Amino acid sequence: MAGIGELPQRAGSVLDLSSVRLSGDPLTSTPLNGGDDLLLMGRAEDVSAVLRAVAELPGARALPAPAGEGREARERLSRWLRTHTGVADAARQQEALTRVGLASDVGPRTRIEDLGLVSRVRLRLAAVVLVGEAAADVTHIVLDSPFAEVPGHQRAGLRSILVRELRTSGLGAVLSTDSPVDALVLGARTIELDAEQVAQEGDATTILGRPRGGLTASLAGANVMSGLARRGWLSIGHSQVRRRTDLDGKVYLAIPTDAVTLSVDEFDPAFRGESVFEVIVIGIRDEGSLLQVRLSPADNEAGLPLVADVLDASSRRAWGAITPAQGGETIPGGPVAGTTAGEAPAHRTPAEAADGLAAAHGEPAGTSAADSPAPGTWALLQPGLGPDLETQLRRITMGSRLWAEVDTQRIHVWSVEE
Repeated sequence: MAGIGELPQRAGSVLDLSSVRLSGDPLTSTPLNGGDDLLLMGRAEDVSAVLRAVAELPGARALPAPAGEGREARERLSRWLRTHTGVADAARQQEALTRVGLASDVGPRTRIEDLGLVSRVRLRLAAVVLVGEAAADVTHIVLDSPFAEVPGHQRAGLRSILVRELRTSGLGAVLSTDSPVDALVLGARTIELDAEQVAQEGDATTILGRPRGGLTASLAGANVMSGLARRGWLSIGHSQVRRRTDLDGKVYLAIPTDAVTLSVDEFDPAFRGESVFEVIVIGIRDEGSLLQVRLSPADNEAGLPLVADVLDASSRRAWGAITPAQGGETIPGGPVAGTTAGEAPAHRTPAEAADGLAAAHGEPAGTSAADSPAPGTWALLQPGLGPDLETQLRRITMGSRLWAEVDTQRIHVWSVEE
């Protein structure tokens, strides 16, 4: 993403990143031209190590996050700006602070500890302004998670200020984020890191649409693994999970976490009969509004290691649980917002799920139990695990054995060559 109005010395500059190596391989063989940006995504430890190495390169300068507490937080803004930008003139510092939106009562003599989180981010942006104006030898700034923990309603404005100042000065940036919105809006070349290696490199569409590392797999809500396509069939390891495909050769694939149906019964009618296998619960975790389980196959020749959704406590999911008795409307039958036709039977409206649970336990659908389900029933995604929240939580403890099936039609597959 080239800058607008670059300074001459930056327009023709190049930041060579080939000397930054991970597991013996270069971070990238493509240099960064003046005004170009590079976005790193991945585990914090991997990303921070790479950013430290980049900051040591000629033409790069790291601008760390101002400390929120401790001895460094007692520094005045003037000293912090002088240390990291080389600009000591108080008038120029004040101009930069005002330019990035800090309040009029914030000036060079203000102490960092008197600033809130968002104001400290603005202080960092003021440093970008000063480096752009005064440090002719700097072509790229290095920012580790510049918007970390910033509330969403303020993040967009701060991101716009950063882009504006980079473009105004002609500076490029090497920065990190775990936000898909950052990746899309910044439009920079992106590298995903995983397990001290480069998982992939490309634009935001490629990185987010073809997840290969842990972070993008989490953002996509998917299990990411490799497979092999041969003679019209996709096979995944030694498992019995297979599906038809037009591809040939080695592939990557993503199995959505909501494409896994679970049950305590191997012969649950919800299973389509494609390939049902036994799994063991080896982990339980929250992921946003979701409660998920990590599963290990009881037999590696039959199943796959997976993460599967169990509960969805999102407000959107809860909409369908607000009945007329609770001040809501009578809503015609239909999928819960965010689901689609043809989805696995586990993903039904709260009323449908309640009917199914009642029927599974010998109760006729449409009875009072279905009309007034137990608290939390609306959040259940896996009817096969039990009729209510308490039962399901009891059945997904560590070491529990369940039965699982993957909706193979929802597996996203792409060639390793892409």
